[in-house]
Amino acid sequence: MAAVRLLGALLLAGGAVAPPVPAAAEVAPRPAWLRVESHRTLDGLSDDLVTAGRGVGGLLSGPAPGYADPRAPTAEELRRASMFRRGDAGFGFGRLFGPNVETATGRLLEDDGRIAGEEYLAFTDDPAGRGSRHVAVLLQVPRDRSGERNCILAVPVNGSSALFRDIVDFGFWGLRRGCAVVYTDKGAGNGVHDLGTDTVHRIDGTRAPAAEAGEHAHFAADLAPEARRRLLAEAPHRIAFKHAHSRRNAEAGWGEDVLRTIRYAFWQLNERAGSERFTRANTLVIVAGNSNGGGAALYAGEADDAGLVDAVLAGEPQVQVRPEARAVVAYRGRERRDPGRTLLDYFTFGNLYLPCAAPALPEDAPGRAGIARAAERCASLREKGLLAADDLPAQAREALERVHAYGYDREVEILHAHNYSVVPDATAAKYVSAHGRFGVEDRVCGLSFAAVDAEGRPVAAPPEVLAQSFATAPGGAPFGPVDIVNDRDPTGPRRNALSVSPSTGRQDYNLDGALCLREMAVGGSPEARRVQAGIAEFLANGNLRGRPVIIVHGRLDDRVPAAFSSRPYLALNSLAEGDRGNLRYWEVENAEHFGLSGPGFDTRFVPLNLYLLRGLDALWAHLTAGAPIPPSQVVRTTPRGGRAGSAPPLVAAAVPPPAAEPAAGDRIEVRAGRAAIPD
Repeated sequence: MAAVRLLGALLLAGGAVAPPVPAAAEVAPRPAWLRVESHRTLDGLSDDLVTAGRGVGGLLSGPAPGYADPRAPTAEELRRASMFRRGDAGFGFGRLFGPNVETATGRLLEDDGRIAGEEYLAFTDDPAGRGSRHVAVLLQVPRDRSGERNCILAVPVNGSSALFRDIVDFGFWGLRRGCAVVYTDKGAGNGVHDLGTDTVHRIDGTRAPAAEAGEHAHFAADLAPEARRRLLAEAPHRIAFKHAHSRRNAEAGWGEDVLRTIRYAFWQLNERAGSERFTRANTLVIVAGNSNGGGAALYAGEADDAGLVDAVLAGEPQVQVRPEARAVVAYRGRERRDPGRTLLDYFTFGNLYLPCAAPALPEDAPGRAGIARAAERCASLREKGLLAADDLPAQAREALERVHAYGYDREVEILHAHNYSVVPDATAAKYVSAHGRFGVEDRVCGLSFAAVDAEGRPVAAPPEVLAQSFATAPGGAPFGPVDIVNDRDPTGPRRNALSVSPSTGRQDYNLDGALCLREMAVGGSPEARRVQAGIAEFLANGNLRGRPVIIVHGRLDDRVPAAFSSRPYLALNSLAEGDRGNLRYWEVENAEHFGLSGPGFDTRFVPLNLYLLRGLDALWAHLTAGAPIPPSQVVRTTPRGGRAGSAPPLVAAAVPPPAAEPAAGDRIEVRAGRAAIPD
């Protein structure tokens, strides 16, 4: 940290380092890559930065936000709906953690989670013109800024979601500390272009004709009018998404996008103050993200060669590591060499075998009952020579064993059916299109996106669905009636889950499409090589440049398994940094990816969010007071138990903080590229 503190003020427009600027100096010019779209002030009562005026009580038991006119929501209504996250007190929200709880002490705060302040919306672009365009940014500045020190928390948002997605989960932590908090969608946010009506989102979520929105659009597909008409003639009602169809391979720029938003925050804070009061020398900067936001946080740490960032927190990071034969992860008697897997690799493998494996899962596995065509998928896999067993029970067991042999841990099997219910085919298609820089008109693997009717046939998206999509769409399908469509169904385009595979003649969850997506990840076709070249642009190198970093991951994460992401990154980091490294890895028992607490989840899982907040507390104490960060360890927790749907409330003793001196059987050891994870 001492080396970081020797840096001078950041030259915001170019990212270089300059001598300290006197407090009374003129404000730096607006960076050429920046467009500030709006500014508003929130009183902390009728509206606020965290709960949109509802307070934690409203998130726990109040009605979900609505619209005066569902077909024409206002920007304020869309913001309120985007920020709404239904809390569960039994799971600990509002009692053990949340915007109304002081995490370190458990004290409940009188403001019920409401925080007053200012909010800015802006777009940034890659100044070199090679990377992301229209990267959406939200800057929140609390009214009661820290009197102790200047600070900025930078949050690359989770998934392909709206900018407001992570506020109530952990972004509020920075506001509570009196820090400015700046969020970015990483060029992959909630831009929805309905090609039929040719309408798009503005940055505030309201919709407009693409020509009218112009540069103020979140995203508009790069299609000439004639090309758009031609596509709609062949495939009516199709929809394009920013993450999938921008042709920018946004992930390749995630780290730089995060750093650019920090530079924006410095500029905006100083422009707002009227003098150069925020400099790199007097401001703490922490980056924190979850899921692919966690991956972006690590990419930012690797990309930051100017010392812009003091520390990083990465929750269940979707990070994809470069191949490294010297890296080894040892766990439960199995050693995996070069253990990292790319997202498309494990998504497309799971997409092949998980629906067939469903009958071999426990009967109470969440989502198992919803996989109604397991027999059809198994039979088609058998015909293709991808299974050897002859009857359904044996085929299901064989499919499950193949998933385990691939590298999935045994204990995540309880979530395999739910993992498949979260449509890995749609996510894989999104990433294939993004990494290969394909446009919406390419319809890779015969897959596209559209609203569908009850029979799964494409129809025009209802006006109210489009109007509210900023708050409901997770940056891609599915949402509402919008879903992934198999354009190669011999009976005509149909929702993928209901469609027929051309080569099998069965409703087998479109095995042909699943095989095509798998080929994109590991095959040798020109299209596959194009996708794989895109992936190679962002593989992590593990070098975090000595700064303090905490990775927090749930042991039961089946969406972004620790076996393919955090554990391999830990091993790679030890090779990249050796004794200079300052990475801590906390693996939390009984925590899964989504933080779900409904029936089937309530009895089994604990909230990972609590540990993200504890990680931020630990980094703050380390940066401001020199406190040691708890070492790498497995954090032992106790699930709530009871009967599904009526689990007893989670108690504090069940979710202990990471130990300053973990027991020998809990300590994670890493040395010279070998990470040993306790059972």
